[in-house]
Amino acid sequence: MEQELLLKFIEVGAIDLKGDDTKLDKLRSTAKDLSAALRKTPSKTASFTMVAADPNIAPTDPTVEEAMVALRKQWETVANAFSGRPVGILRAILLDAIMQAARTEDAIAVAFVNTARNALAHSETSDEADIWREAVGEIETKVDARAEAEWATPETITIDPLQYSPPVPVSTDYEAPTIDRNGLQVKIHSAASPWATDPKNPFSPQNNPQNWALDFANKMSVAIADVLDEMADEIAPAQVDLSGPLSTLAKAVTAHVDKALSSFSGATAGLQRRTNLLWWKEALYSPSAHASYLDLPPFEASALMALDLHEQVPTYSPASVSAFLREAVRCLNPATGEKSNGEREFASLVLEARTTEFMRPLRALAAQYVTAPVGRGLLLSLIGHPQDSGTIDATTLRALCGVDASKKMRPSEWGTYLFRELQTARATNDRPINRAKKK
Repeated sequence: MEQELLLKFIEVGAIDLKGDDTKLDKLRSTAKDLSAALRKTPSKTASFTMVAADPNIAPTDPTVEEAMVALRKQWETVANAFSGRPVGILRAILLDAIMQAARTEDAIAVAFVNTARNALAHSETSDEADIWREAVGEIETKVDARAEAEWATPETITIDPLQYSPPVPVSTDYEAPTIDRNGLQVKIHSAASPWATDPKNPFSPQNNPQNWALDFANKMSVAIADVLDEMADEIAPAQVDLSGPLSTLAKAVTAHVDKALSSFSGATAGLQRRTNLLWWKEALYSPSAHASYLDLPPFEASALMALDLHEQVPTYSPASVSAFLREAVRCLNPATGEKSNGEREFASLVLEARTTEFMRPLRALAAQYVTAPVGRGLLLSLIGHPQDSGTIDATTLRALCGVDASKKMRPSEWGTYLFRELQTARATNDRPINRAKKK
């Protein structure tokens, strides 16, 4: 049974309503309103999640303000109930709203899980750790269930029988031909007798048997041939047009074969996808850059691997795909893992993503996925919309991304972070993507 997250925040003491159920009802109504708004604009999922996951979020953040506006509609005197903006309560409301939406909308579920995995790694939610663990676990299970259904390969493939109805037989009236016996008798008599009416045989069988026999044969063959020709005309079959039935049969067979091939393709898509990913991991070759990842600096390679993997897998992918990427990045130095690759500060990685040539494909895709940054949101907003090429100061970077500028990351952490953001952005993107513009 789905448990209400607002109650859980109250149970752990994260919010205190002094036992006032009336106030709780107001929070519930606010969460319901925000959930409805999120369903209408799924692209807000990342911001909602990142704000809800950060206890140190600025009270002036646009998402905090949006939640406050929604709360005021249900609780007009809320400003008098607290000495300052109740950020803790607003965060709890946001998480409850996300969970309501994620339980019914798969795209929001994907975005929530990927964003939460990134955000929770860089926030201090120890008092709420169990709540978040349960929330992420519930939605991740839901996402994995759908993903596994799309990635699975069934043991057998069932194909429906051929759907074809033969045409109804056409009934025709048929009369067996008959011989005009009297007419034939007259012709035989004329052929045999010199005493018959014309045309008669002019020769006598007694006096001139040779000529009589010749004339008899001529006249008899004509008489018999005429009778047979008349019978042949009567029993000649009527022409039947088979083009219609054959065309219908051909269409039915084509549709049946297409359906069978589609069923086979769909059933083996998961197997083909897994096979391609294993080949990609073993080859360590970038299909987009046409170069080996081993020939690139580790952090450049990990970012490019995140982009390439994102292009290879669908939106609904199991959580294990992120772990797969992490291990693939570690394969760049199989002898020592990532130890020899070192760590780099988050600020320098962001600057590199916003300025260097090799990150151009990522910037192009990010610009199509997300809008320019306004308050807490995806790092892709900064990458895809670099208003300037300078370094972003630590305060701004923390406010927009929720990660400390001095935070150090390994290549696998950097690649996984970018991959999750790409999956989130694609799942909740509200704008059409023009792949032709990607460079």
